[in-house]
Amino acid sequence: MAEYRHPSAELRARVALEKHGFRNAHSLGQNFILDEGLLEHLLDAAEVWGEDNVLEIGPGPGLMTALLAARAKRVTAVEIDRGLEPVLREVLNGADNVRLVFQDILKADLPALVREAFGDEPYRVVANLPYYITADIVLRLVTSAKQPGSIAIMVQREAADRVMSHPGEKQWCALAATVQSYGQPRVLMDVGPDVFDPPPHVQSQFIMIARHGQPLVEPKDEKTYLKLISAAFAMRRKTLANNLKASFGLDNDGARAVLRAADVDERVRGEALTLQELCRVADAIMERM
Repeated sequence: MAEYRHPSAELRARVALEKHGFRNAHSLGQNFILDEGLLEHLLDAAEVWGEDNVLEIGPGPGLMTALLAARAKRVTAVEIDRGLEPVLREVLNGADNVRLVFQDILKADLPALVREAFGDEPYRVVANLPYYITADIVLRLVTSAKQPGSIAIMVQREAADRVMSHPGEKQWCALAATVQSYGQPRVLMDVGPDVFDPPPHVQSQFIMIARHGQPLVEPKDEKTYLKLISAAFAMRRKTLANNLKASFGLDNDGARAVLRAADVDERVRGEALTLQELCRVADAIMERM
């Protein structure tokens, strides 16, 4: 475990923000948490300790980054806003196990970034994300060629509800199916708006998605499986057979044949299927292509 730990990381972050005249950018969804005690509690709940390598997305002023530096082996923090650089450099002065990368994580070569940061070692993700990119970031992480061992993120409560929904429920969606193919999501803590600066107009939850030890599904071709998930939820009022025709270029007979081969009702809608049924349909498509 790294030895670095500033005696008052919270004070250092607040002073640095004021000193450098930083103002939160609404367009970037910047809602910081500047409560050191709360962040320590969140990191305890996320089970970040000892020899962990951590990819932090959206470090903001670096308070959580400093706390991660004190308890993790290595930390790579990816921040899109160059305006935070002087704040981060000041707050993290002396944290030799922290690497700052100023880049848009949505445009980054994620596997290359992770390899450069941690080599072939496992890593975890911790993030207080702008809520408008939550789904995009999570999907990138869980479908990456080098998946993290866990993802601990702050999300809008409605997003957490979607991620943890089940087949047949109104909120069951492509995001939930993809995430749950990768790992098991659970809520670590409810978080009110008052802990953020500035406070958002929504309730939040800190959730963790822990990668499955053994895969729940093992499709013959992952790309086909992920494409099938997108197709299944593309037009919710249409049957899965119709969505298969649109996404995979099948005719009526071909779509019905795929569903029969997967032992799935030809009249079913995609949102009613379990992960195992989705996997069977994807495999049936592969056999037909």
